[in-house]
Amino acid sequence: MEKKGEDLKLKCICARCPTYDDCMRKKGDLLFCMDGKSSCKLVRYGCMCGMCPVQKIKGFTGEYFCMAGKAALK
Repeated sequence: MEKKGEDLKLKCICARCPTYDDCMRKKGDLLFCMDGKSSCKLVRYGCMCGMCPVQKIKGFTGEYFCMAGKAALK
């Protein structure tokens, strides 16, 4: 991943989200707002996307990117 992508990965809060589960941890899934939804079967336990620095930096809207897929621009 390019340097800019690595910088965003460091800011990503996906791993702290209540919906982020063991399946995603094993796969190292992150940056759902940019990369798209997880292949893991997920249960909604809460969403932190609105607090994510990556979402703010990129100007994305929406939530539950791990389930819904890539974010849309504002």
